[in-house]
Amino acid sequence: MTSTLKNKTLCALAISLAFHAGTVLAKDFSETDFHSQPLGHNVYELAYDNAQKSLYAASAPSFDKDKTAGLVFLLGADSLQIDKKIATQRRTFAVALDEANHILYLGNALEGSVTLLDTRTNKEIKTIQLSDDSDPNKKAHVREVVLDKKHQRLYVSGIGRKDRGLLWVVDTQKQQLAETLEKLEPVGFAVDTAGDKVYVVNGNGELITLDGKNAKLLARVKVDPAEPKHYFLNIALNTAKGVGYIADTNTRDVLVVQLDSGKLLQRIPSPNSVAVLYNAAREEVYVTHRNDRQISVIDANSNTLKHTIKTAAMPNSLALSADARTLYASVKQDEKDNKADYVLKIDLTKL
Repeated sequence: MTSTLKNKTLCALAISLAFHAGTVLAKDFSETDFHSQPLGHNVYELAYDNAQKSLYAASAPSFDKDKTAGLVFLLGADSLQIDKKIATQRRTFAVALDEANHILYLGNALEGSVTLLDTRTNKEIKTIQLSDDSDPNKKAHVREVVLDKKHQRLYVSGIGRKDRGLLWVVDTQKQQLAETLEKLEPVGFAVDTAGDKVYVVNGNGELITLDGKNAKLLARVKVDPAEPKHYFLNIALNTAKGVGYIADTNTRDVLVVQLDSGKLLQRIPSPNSVAVLYNAAREEVYVTHRNDRQISVIDANSNTLKHTIKTAAMPNSLALSADARTLYASVKQDEKDNKADYVLKIDLTKL
């Protein structure tokens, strides 16, 4: 065998072994490998409270016009036992926790408002009305609420009709609406506290950068202009590498983007997505795929799939424990099945 041929053969063998090793390391799991807890109908977002070692799960028990009350489940973070069922005047969907100030912000999607809940008493503090139903240009449903603790702001996305989405900025110190931004069509947010930036994704396939100090527009970029069907739902930040991971509900693949330019760096093969969460302690990204009933665990160093967790129903939202060792997912049932939505507790040390 010639030296050149030998080298090519060894190289091919090395590539084959490396591919085989990666395949062996990647493993499929089932939700039956972990603990779960049934809750009720229409369970949505989750928030982990490290001080209480608890998990909040927001829900809207009914969509009937005459049943507008919400319900927040308070679970033991370890056991998932239901410790309390907290009734709210309005139906709850999105959540953001200010642990230091003992406030849980609850997005009331249908009413276009945010309810503030005292986590010490489990009583409502107040409701901030954001949508103005009397004005079509100011009417929108609340979709996402994200807290910027450093600058005492809550960013709220309002989904309106005919590209009339709104971005509401709430002053959390004064507990009142501070500003309404138009023409951004916001859907999901992520806050870079250290960098004083807020990153917004929308249904038009855009990455929008706001100044965290004053909420002013800094940049607006079409991430992948060649694909008109993008509808970005959420973004997770890896600020150490200067990248964001975008979940798209319309098209396949998780998109990896450069935060400072909006440049599309990579596509991580996956089904269309809902929630995305970055775990810096484990250098992993977690993504829910409702339609395919699975959760992806992605290696953030190589941007490759590490594990897949199969679920019996449709995984929706994610939350991470303070020690970064436990991942929680809300899982939604098909409405036709008339079964309770549930929470899945995933021990990441077992992956």
